[in-house]
Amino acid sequence: MNSKFIKPIFTLLMTLAYSSVINAQQWTLQSSIAQAMTTSPELKISSAEIGARTSELELSGMWPDPSVELKVDNQMGRDEGTGDYGLSEITISQDIPLSRLKHQKSVAEAQLNAAMHSQSNETLVIQNRVAKVFYELQFATAAFELTHQRVKLADKLKASANNNKSDTLVRYLTPLEKMRLSIISEKAHQEEAAAEGKYRETLTEFYKLLGIDNNNKVNVPELLPVIDIPELDFLSDQQDRHPLLSTQQQILQAATNEIDVARNSAMRDPSISINKLRENFSSGTESVYGVMFNIEIPIHDRKSSKVSKANYNASQHRIELARLKRELQINLNQSYTHLNHVIEQTSEYKIKVLNPAKKILSLSEKGFISGELNILSLVDANNTYFESYMQYLDLMYQSWMEMADINLYAGQFIKFDNTQANINYTGVK
Repeated sequence: MNSKFIKPIFTLLMTLAYSSVINAQQWTLQSSIAQAMTTSPELKISSAEIGARTSELELSGMWPDPSVELKVDNQMGRDEGTGDYGLSEITISQDIPLSRLKHQKSVAEAQLNAAMHSQSNETLVIQNRVAKVFYELQFATAAFELTHQRVKLADKLKASANNNKSDTLVRYLTPLEKMRLSIISEKAHQEEAAAEGKYRETLTEFYKLLGIDNNNKVNVPELLPVIDIPELDFLSDQQDRHPLLSTQQQILQAATNEIDVARNSAMRDPSISINKLRENFSSGTESVYGVMFNIEIPIHDRKSSKVSKANYNASQHRIELARLKRELQINLNQSYTHLNHVIEQTSEYKIKVLNPAKKILSLSEKGFISGELNILSLVDANNTYFESYMQYLDLMYQSWMEMADINLYAGQFIKFDNTQANINYTGVK
């Protein structure tokens, strides 16, 4: 079997999964993908399909087995006057496949290659699914931690309001202002509970996708911005070798070879038979040998119908290949354009919105406690900062989701390099 299509991704990831993933507390994107591959039923099914296609290839080159016919009757017994039964005739026949076998073997080879490429594509799909859940877990973790920070700040302000009588440096708060601080605190707690629920849901999906126990502790790296992305021309060149396209190309090749099979199998294979017959002669019972050649008479034109059917089938696969290629190109261009837009927006958002919002919140907190600003200024600064930070996290999350889709559309596999510094490495160089 030619295993060059799956060895770089399947064998390597299986090895990495067993050696470094089990019972690990710190999960990276690479280790998550490796673990998911060890439990993936889709990959197990594709491996079984490769095994079946390998056996089919072996069978496709085999000649049909010969057949033996034995005839027992009482013809000789009646001639001899005894009436006994005996073996009177033996015929050994062998079908001759002529040129059909080589075309059948070509079909089986193409189908095997298609199954191997299909496993590579299944690996790519699993990588995409794991990457998206991994990035979602990073986002949910960051959002949960952000709401926790919001709770701490809200509780701090609420505590300062309750203790302001003992501190002459803290301004006097009216009952209305205390009520508003209580609302800020309660709202922060509610958002924290919602964020925790979302985190638990995502974590459960992560457990299910990786096939690990729910009691395992999961830590994921901090969500970071996407910085470098490959050139579109590079991705387009890589896309020409996409395993999905390679699979369809091999399916098309098999369908094309089926046309030759149809041309050479329109009639039943001719056969040759060797016959041994016992006959009674005046001199006694003797063996008579004969050779027979059997060939089908093509009264009906089945060949043209079979070839026409095979041609239509190949045409369908050719159209499907063009459709898949066009769809991958369109999706890649769309995701690449959106990714560049989101990366630019993320950078500008941090500089023009998030950093100023953080500074305003700090100044507003100090100004409120000292009595220089009213409660409305503090509420506005509080909401602006945490909503801005959540939007910033969402932009980073969107960029990584687009990166996962770009890998899928370009046919790029996540690379496993222990020396890489970025734990959110996209797998594209």
